[in-house]
Amino acid sequence: MSVNDQRLEPVPPEDIFKVQLGENNNAYSATFIFGNEDHTLGNTLRHILMQRKETEFCGYSVPHPYEPKMNVRLQSYPKGDNSKTSIETLKLGLQDLEECCNILDEKFSEAVAKFKSNKGKESSKKDKKSK
Repeated sequence: MSVNDQRLEPVPPEDIFKVQLGENNNAYSATFIFGNEDHTLGNTLRHILMQRKETEFCGYSVPHPYEPKMNVRLQSYPKGDNSKTSIETLKLGLQDLEECCNILDEKFSEAVAKFKSNKGKESSKKDKKSK
């Protein structure tokens, strides 16, 4: 059962998304707090972010199953060709995740359409066999 299934009160708008920068307001290290989210987004986003070249470290946690938030800790490389702040890296990771979801949606829709068209063919074959 998801944390979203157990919600008694709606999450206030100011708790939907927060950013806590690392030590000394370091732009390359931050914790992002997502309200109304759990392991479904957390693990997927962590996986996508770890595949990016600019990511040095990424982890997530859900403090408690009944607490409607998920924390993502992200550190990016501060120097080099792939240098991007943690906020820029998160935005790129979310764009990558959106692209993956769009591809998955497209493939699923194609598979459903193919299944439905094959189902019609199978039922007509069964009708011919029974005659």
